[in-house]
Amino acid sequence: MISTESLLELLDISQENIPLLSVRHSSRAKRLIFKTSIRIGFEIILPHYYEDNWVLEVLSRRKCQIEKDLAAIRKGRTELKPRSITLPSTGKRWKVRYMGMGGKNVDVITETPNTLEIPENQKDVFQVPALLQKWLHEKALEYLPRQLSSISVALKLPYKNVRIKRQKTLWGSCSIKRNINLNRNLMLMPPDVVDYVLHHELVHLKVLNHSSEFWKELERLFPNYKKSLGRLKYFQNGRLPEWALV
Repeated sequence: MISTESLLELLDISQENIPLLSVRHSSRAKRLIFKTSIRIGFEIILPHYYEDNWVLEVLSRRKCQIEKDLAAIRKGRTELKPRSITLPSTGKRWKVRYMGMGGKNVDVITETPNTLEIPENQKDVFQVPALLQKWLHEKALEYLPRQLSSISVALKLPYKNVRIKRQKTLWGSCSIKRNINLNRNLMLMPPDVVDYVLHHELVHLKVLNHSSEFWKELERLFPNYKKSLGRLKYFQNGRLPEWALV
């Protein structure tokens, strides 16, 4: 039976504190499946019926690509511990200092005007990004509702409530009840991109769909929306820091 240990030997790699490679069996899988992510590493999913030699042959043929995938995972994991943090939305930047876990505030980031002091558990590479995501959420709560309110007043488009959320695919949404959701990762976008998303959701208060009427109204209220939309697509295409995404 194929095991993680046998594949590590085949691929000539060694595990780390956070496993790079894992194997699991799936009764529903009909073929060999590969999944990669910064968090789980390189996962091999074996189908219910398989022959060891067939699996080993497939992996041998894909060895070069697997090595590239593993290198990308290692690189991504190093980016979970940034040396500095910049929030383009506000133009603010902080140097990061990593502290031992000996103090009382082991789950709190200490912020000064120019520095973030972050307690670090060296045995858990996902502890730092978890703290940074919590900190980012707080920054978003301070900034995004205020910006939305300002634009709402200027456009005379009142909304009911605004919520800041962690969203994987949406940057914002507007409900029929006039409630607006905003993605906290907007803090990592330039000011014009943030303003585009806020205008976009506010225009949905008038036109709830994406018809030509919606885009005409958006262009009337935010004439350079196409440029900002292009920049949004540019930044969301693999250009956000890994610590904000895991």
